[in-house]
Amino acid sequence: MSKRNLNHLLATSLFASMPVFADTANVSMYGVANISIDRIDTGTAANGTQGTSNFKASSNASRIGFKGAEEIGGGISTIWQIETLVAPDNSSNSCAAVTAGATVPACTANTGIFATRNSYAGLSSKEYGRVLVGRNDTPYKIITRKLDNFGDTIADNRSLFGTVKSNSASTSFVTKQPDVISYSSPNFNGFEASVAYVNLTETATKATDKKDSATSFAASYDNGSLYGALGYETHKLDTVRVGGTEKAWNAALGYKLDAYSLALAYEKTSDTLQATGADKYGHSALYVTGRFEFGASAVKVAYTKANDLASAANTGATHLSLGYDYRMSKRSTLYALYTRLANESSANYSLGGAAWSSGATASIGAGSTLSAFSFGVKQVF
Repeated sequence: MSKRNLNHLLATSLFASMPVFADTANVSMYGVANISIDRIDTGTAANGTQGTSNFKASSNASRIGFKGAEEIGGGISTIWQIETLVAPDNSSNSCAAVTAGATVPACTANTGIFATRNSYAGLSSKEYGRVLVGRNDTPYKIITRKLDNFGDTIADNRSLFGTVKSNSASTSFVTKQPDVISYSSPNFNGFEASVAYVNLTETATKATDKKDSATSFAASYDNGSLYGALGYETHKLDTVRVGGTEKAWNAALGYKLDAYSLALAYEKTSDTLQATGADKYGHSALYVTGRFEFGASAVKVAYTKANDLASAANTGATHLSLGYDYRMSKRSTLYALYTRLANESSANYSLGGAAWSSGATASIGAGSTLSAFSFGVKQVF
């Protein structure tokens, strides 16, 4: 091929590719690689069952995503996001629907499906607010997640906070939900409110068929130093328990002054069975955390207490975590932590959870005390 023909071919290829780059100019890629080495001990259960120990690499909500926006006039933009969980430690994510009615269905990762985390499309305006449709966190979940100093690690406070344990199921108010339509108001000098509706019965139904749904509300104020929020969520579960409902409300407060930050969150849940009208699995939980930064380093501590279920004594638990972060750059952090979850004699909460850590460890039985050391690196891109 002559030099002239080669230059013509290159020029043609360049101009042919320009529309492609133009079409994707509003697309940005982002993600988190959060890998740790965990040493886990499950203790001994109240019935004498001996626990186990484990040493492994864990992927803590490592993820990759794509998002974009396009102005369409009148101060309104279309927005979208597609985000998926990845597991660099073993790449063996899976997802199975839970028994309808036992808990609000939540998928942590889908084999063969890309958009396993918050993925949606919608409209956004500084004047009118934001409307999203897709898989997404509920307003109830969002207002407290930003306060968790050990989020997305085996010390994540969702081991106790946002979770109700019964003998047959685990109900969560802090999961990503499918089939969500949500609205968030504009930000008025730090104030914002949001509401979401979740259709938990996606399949076609008749008018007489049982259906499940969830509704979530939240309001918050954030001026950079002071943060406060209130949330409420209800689950209407008819497919197994006609008229059965699960309800929860939470409150959060955070304060930051220079290198110091303190925060607390409280929640109260209830689980009413239609047959008796009794609150069988409701409970309350308190989360307190603090962080102190000095130079590139930070030390942090967190304490969570889950009180007894409404129907059973000795079903509470406590969770204590201590940690150290070293910021190597704006996007890179080394961390070390120790966490300990102590179940009362009739409680069986677990450390971590598949929703955010492949290092999650199940309780070996009621009364067990689980603990773990974790050393990791978190790279944001």
